[in-house]
Amino acid sequence: MTDPALKLMIPGPVQVEDDVLEAMAQPIQPHYGPQWREMYTETTGMLKTVFGTRGDVFLLVGSGCASIDACLGSALATGEKLLIGANGFFGDRLRAIAESYGLDPVPVPAEWGRPLRPEDFDAALARHPDVRLVAAVHVETSTGIVNPVAEIGQVARRHGVPFMVDAVSSLGGLPVRMDDWGIDLCASASQKCLGAPPGLAPVAVGPGGWEAIDRHASVGHGWFLDLRVWRYYAREWGSWHPHPSTMPVNNVLALHTSVKSLLADGIESRLEHYQRLARRLRQGLRSIGMPPFTPDEFSAPVLTAAYGPQGVPTSQIVEYLADVHHIKIAGGLGEGMVDRVFRVGHMAPAIGEADVDGVLAALACFRRDRGLA
Repeated sequence: MTDPALKLMIPGPVQVEDDVLEAMAQPIQPHYGPQWREMYTETTGMLKTVFGTRGDVFLLVGSGCASIDACLGSALATGEKLLIGANGFFGDRLRAIAESYGLDPVPVPAEWGRPLRPEDFDAALARHPDVRLVAAVHVETSTGIVNPVAEIGQVARRHGVPFMVDAVSSLGGLPVRMDDWGIDLCASASQKCLGAPPGLAPVAVGPGGWEAIDRHASVGHGWFLDLRVWRYYAREWGSWHPHPSTMPVNNVLALHTSVKSLLADGIESRLEHYQRLARRLRQGLRSIGMPPFTPDEFSAPVLTAAYGPQGVPTSQIVEYLADVHHIKIAGGLGEGMVDRVFRVGHMAPAIGEADVDGVLAALACFRRDRGLA
């Protein structure tokens, strides 16, 4: 059974604030009607501000993979080619989702722990004039890297190719300016920087995204994650039932609460908070001989990947912190990362400096207990 006192310091799901939990505990209400429509549209309206878009926002049901699935599966037909930034586990996940639809993904690689290079996308688009979409991960949580999606968006726009971004681990924690950056499709999730429980996958679609989607009357990639279906219900049933099926109503109430708090605090204020936590954590990690995997200048403010002591599998560190100190951190993810690094999430508004200090103290205890100090 899970320890109810376990402090979540993983890259999602995050520790949520009390008022968000209280919203989850409200009595169940109908997923249709004027009162519900107002709640749903107010939530998607606030998310437009967070996405930085005047486009459409939908609350898909599922994890962040559902929103990515919807973007790729709606915008491209079987056999069509796309470029995918490949510098981490979730770049590889984008490729796997694309391949599941019979798409033709062309990787644009970079070393893990280093950002994607816009000039590589420029060169790849020149080599592949039949590319129908460019896709990249904003924050790659396997390494903690931030990819330069604004610059990649400029390249895609210059070539006249739609741009899709996986903002699952960045939305609400870093600035996302979808319209200004030339992002046409943007996928995210409720359980990370948005500060809500898992279960919802917000997705935003701009005019360029709809243009890509509407090139085909249908791509034959299913019904529930087809963004055309979500647009139809928003338009035709929007007065009382603005989505295709039953929604997890309490998840929406919780997300409404967390996003309202986010906008009240301000994304820049949250970013400064996470940057302070990141600096404190990374300085402390270096002082105890567990340095960050990714250079600070490329690292996301919302999580940190770090090396364990030489010769010590990091799964032992993860297990020790959970069992002895009731702190849950994450292990390495992806080829060459398992048992080589551990990952600490600091992407929740509920996490503060005392929590970072608690992680550092627990890691120092691990070294002492193993005779590594």
